Amino acid sequence: MVHSWVASGAGTIFLDAFAGRSVMTTSRRDVLLQGAVIGAGVIAANMTGMEAWAQRGPAAPKLRRSLHGMALNDPILQTWRDGVRLLKAASGNVSWAGFAAIHGDDSGFKLCPHGNWYFLPWHRAYILMYERAVRQLTGNNDFALPYWDWTLDRQMPQAFTDQTFNGQPNPLFEQQRDATPTDSLPDSVVGQAVINQILTQAPFETFGTSRPIRPRRQNNLDQSWINCEFCGDGGTLEDNPHNNVHNFVGGIMAGAGSSRDPIFMMHHCNIDRIWWLWTQGGGPDSPDPLWRGMTIENNFFNPDGTSYSPKVSDLETPEPLGYTYVEVPIATAALTGQSAAIATRSNTFTGLWATPTGATRPAGIASYSASVTQAAATVAKYLEIPVDVDAAALAPVAARPSLPSGFETLSLAAARQHYLNGPRCFAFLRDFDVGLNTNTEYRVFLNCDYLSASTPTTDRHYVGSFGFFGAHGGHAHGGGEPKKPSIGVDLTTAISRVYGPSATAPGKLRVQIQPVALRAGGNADGSAKPASVEVAIVSA
Repeated sequence: MVHSWVASGAGTIFLDAFAGRSVMTTSRRDVLLQGAVIGAGVIAANMTGMEAWAQRGPAAPKLRRSLHGMALNDPILQTWRDGVRLLKAASGNVSWAGFAAIHGDDSGFKLCPHGNWYFLPWHRAYILMYERAVRQLTGNNDFALPYWDWTLDRQMPQAFTDQTFNGQPNPLFEQQRDATPTDSLPDSVVGQAVINQILTQAPFETFGTSRPIRPRRQNNLDQSWINCEFCGDGGTLEDNPHNNVHNFVGGIMAGAGSSRDPIFMMHHCNIDRIWWLWTQGGGPDSPDPLWRGMTIENNFFNPDGTSYSPKVSDLETPEPLGYTYVEVPIATAALTGQSAAIATRSNTFTGLWATPTGATRPAGIASYSASVTQAAATVAKYLEIPVDVDAAALAPVAARPSLPSGFETLSLAAARQHYLNGPRCFAFLRDFDVGLNTNTEYRVFLNCDYLSASTPTTDRHYVGSFGFFGAHGGHAHGGGEPKKPSIGVDLTTAISRVYGPSATAPGKLRVQIQPVALRAGGNADGSAKPASVEVAIVSA
């Protein structure tokens, strides 16, 4: 079995991410965040490129390796330099400018979905387009995109910050970045505990951002649903590491034209890998035909310049697409032994995230809302939104039991079942008005009487972090109605920490938003204010 360590407020959990498979021992972080040790082989991040290639047949999926420890003259990095240089020199559909225009330009997003459940499959197809084009242009059929594991490497990889390589201009260097080579990403954005929280979430719409629900719920397969920006509720994966790493790098990476920066593909390759890890650990992608049955029409190009129109169901598994993240490809792990009660529970959580704003919540979910009339959150002054709740409904959340004894051998599938079992409490922050968001991370706290920008994320009142990516402010996208970002955050752990089983649950929750600087020493210019906050309690 492949084991991974998971940190939580209750201690450390030992996760068997790939049940039933023998392993060799590596570091805790390597196993969880770089992939897995399968059979007698080790992940390619610990091998040279040529050793990895020698062990794989020509028809096998190509191995996407971590940039961690990768030599500057590694064949993979050299091929990426050559590919970027050739794409920048090209014109037409298969070119750096042509590919970037698909994602968007500085006037706003063009085709790429953000803030809805097509975010992950669309970007999987998008970066695959680069991978295939580079193979064709360079003649290196063994090439696969490397990924920037920002949990291991908190600073931008040197291959992208050096202005020259071998005495020549470095095609991977982008002058329009705000982060310096010595700036480091914080734990609250990319720390191991954040990744572990993401991996244990269920169901898919909690993990991968919800379906379109504003101003109405998606009810057909029209193409306009793909790029209806911010029409769903963002989850932790998109709203925290995805958005905040974009903003940390800054410059063109912080806007719609972000794919003009060569580090974009390495960042999104890691987002893609986390999705892969989630499914390998038993996370089921949505079975809904409105997700799986959507065809993304003419958004991408084949290496010969013809258009490529995959179905979402074609994009669920990387190996048939020609790449993988482990040395020996393995089948997606099924969540075996799932009880009918857990299946029903998963449907309840799907209903929680798929209910249109203002609609009646499904049975078993209590809902409490408050409009926001206070001033926007800034670094100098946090925003606090009090929401009246039923103390009796909240009490079971406060008394939710900690992880039971024996969870040292908990699998990801079992951890996900534990996540679904028992009461949980969420806050949905709707329709943000966002000012400048340069270098700004937004931290959520709960009922903290002494909150300031210096309050650490180790504080028991801390809930989690989020960020905003690209232009906002309610502009229309894809010909649809104007949208503003909305996010969902899980209050459960903070409520349990602050109150616990012996304390009296409150009749009011104060949801607090405190902006802070992403890059230490830089100014955090962001301001944000949701139009409303809904607290939703899922009963046991």
